[in-house]
Amino acid sequence: MSERAASSPRLALALTMLGLSACVSVPETGPSPALQTAQTMAAGQTFAPRGADLWPPDRWWERAGDPQLTELIDEGLANSPQVALAAARIRRAEAEARRIDASRLPSLGAEATGGLFRQSGSFGIPAQFLPDGWIDYGQVAINAGYDFDLWGRNRAALAAATSELRAVTVDAAQARLVLSVAITAAYAELGRAHRERDIAAAMLVNRSTVRDLVAERERNALDNRTTLRLAEAEVARADQALEAAEEAILIRRNQLAALVGAGPDRGLTITRPPLSPSTPVTVPDGLTTDLLGRRPDIVAARERVEAAGARIEQARAGFYPSINLRALIGLQALGLGNLVDARSAFGAVGPAISLPLFDGGARKAQYRGTAAAYDEAVAGYNQTVITAYQQAADALTQRDAADKRLGAARRALAASEDAFARVRERYGAGLVSRLDLLASERAVLELRLAVIALETNERGATLATIRALGGGFDARETPPAGRADR
Repeated sequence: MSERAASSPRLALALTMLGLSACVSVPETGPSPALQTAQTMAAGQTFAPRGADLWPPDRWWERAGDPQLTELIDEGLANSPQVALAAARIRRAEAEARRIDASRLPSLGAEATGGLFRQSGSFGIPAQFLPDGWIDYGQVAINAGYDFDLWGRNRAALAAATSELRAVTVDAAQARLVLSVAITAAYAELGRAHRERDIAAAMLVNRSTVRDLVAERERNALDNRTTLRLAEAEVARADQALEAAEEAILIRRNQLAALVGAGPDRGLTITRPPLSPSTPVTVPDGLTTDLLGRRPDIVAARERVEAAGARIEQARAGFYPSINLRALIGLQALGLGNLVDARSAFGAVGPAISLPLFDGGARKAQYRGTAAAYDEAVAGYNQTVITAYQQAADALTQRDAADKRLGAARRALAASEDAFARVRERYGAGLVSRLDLLASERAVLELRLAVIALETNERGATLATIRALGGGFDARETPPAGRADR
């Protein structure tokens, strides 16, 4: 090895040491914020196990056994713009991760230039050494480069991009969960509207019959005009309720059509939902621990904490020298005919060292910005965890309350139906009037409306519980660890 060649590594090492001693110091930004964990969230009493039910399965809506509901959800998952948006974000994140990963590999390129060239005779070179006039020239070369990434800047950038990719992938799962819950809720409301229309139609018949009887009694001087007008007002209100129920059916159909990504005509093809029993929901074992890994929004927030932490490491590496190996070899000549001459060969190879000495505080500002972004991501994660626990607690509380109210309403309906049956028997025996019979029937119809509303509320609480539990999503990961320093 020649003395010159041996001196090159020594020079690079000397420059590197000089850069390490002269580079901008990494600023202090204080301790890292703490992440919420299952241990930091006091929820053991609220989420005490209340049964042996498991977590919702991946396709939880199939438990209802309704082919039309399954078809609507599958159609929505295939056609919804929100799902398509989430898929596009995944593809964009994948492309960014691949771009950053490619930057960690050696680069290789080729270039070729050519044209006409004339050297100025007034630029310090004696005229006798200059070519005369315009001459053609050419250059072809191959260049290569490699970033040694001694301080892990590129590795940190790839880690951040990978975490962001996982986050948007989980966002897609969250979008699918929100959509499936929304379709199921709208489908349940459509069923409610159909049942309320049935009750409204029966109530209209009841009120109309009462009006006719009161009108007859008024003609026979057994009742007054005021009672008749009140009966007529009840008919008008019953007719209004029937129209409102018809409107609700159309609106729910339009809503379902939009949720599945179709026009309103799609809603006209949706038939009346069957009366399906409510799905029992209890608190699964390990809720306080597993909730953090079974809600897609929590997992996505966790991945963004990881991405923000990696970006801090990337910014930290910017305070240290970067060393790149560059090589260039090719042919260069004045006169294209000389391009293939062996004497036209040229080349260069060696390290390129970048030393951050003074930048007016730009690197420090960028580092503090990434540290603040990490704190922001942690705060967002913690808020997501707190909100998740609240939503789960609210859903379970609403479900328990809905069960109790529905049980009481069903008992009241059973008693009212029994009383109506007895009144009907007494009417058959001539012991009560037709008006008494109709009044008893109206009480039954009103209680049926109340039961329908409470059954729908119970299904809504069930859907809220399914969403609060992640709807079958399970990352099977532990919460991220915070950084010890920065």
